[in-house]
Amino acid sequence: MRRLLLTLSAGALLLLLLTLLTPDRSILLSAQVGYWSAVLVVLASFGSYRRMVRNRLAAGMVPDTGADRDTIDRLEDPYDLYREEEPPSVGERSVKETIREEKARLKRNRRSALATARDAVPAFSLWRLGAYAVLVLGFFALRGAGMLHLGAYLLSLGLPIVLAVWSLMRTEERHASEA
Repeated sequence: MRRLLLTLSAGALLLLLLTLLTPDRSILLSAQVGYWSAVLVVLASFGSYRRMVRNRLAAGMVPDTGADRDTIDRLEDPYDLYREEEPPSVGERSVKETIREEKARLKRNRRSALATARDAVPAFSLWRLGAYAVLVLGFFALRGAGMLHLGAYLLSLGLPIVLAVWSLMRTEERHASEA
């Protein structure tokens, strides 16, 4: 998270320097409002996702990832249909019995409305809603004041997302090279 904050700060500084070179102040204002509102959305989204993951880990709701299989095998055979040994549960059963067991298994794994609602709660966190409110209000304030430069605003909205993805990819590369 620290690397992400440093990357976003460097991006803000670079954007400020680039927009100060333009004579039009609407470009400067639009770019800054767009950039900082997008930064708030990115940070609020990452924060709510982090809380959700921590809560699920604490509750023991971690699904089986198939860590014993390599990545290519999981991509080519996601349901493990082509394994080399015969599964132990397959025997001389009738098709009807197999279908009945599969339906019972699917029924057990069906999610309740409460579980679905509980998973939807992080999407409606106050931080995320506040960040989106800042984004919308910033847009309307710029538009109402006649200072909206749409090109600068849209480009600066996308910049924090690109920087966040780049920062996370660099962090993953660093962790992979250490392992």
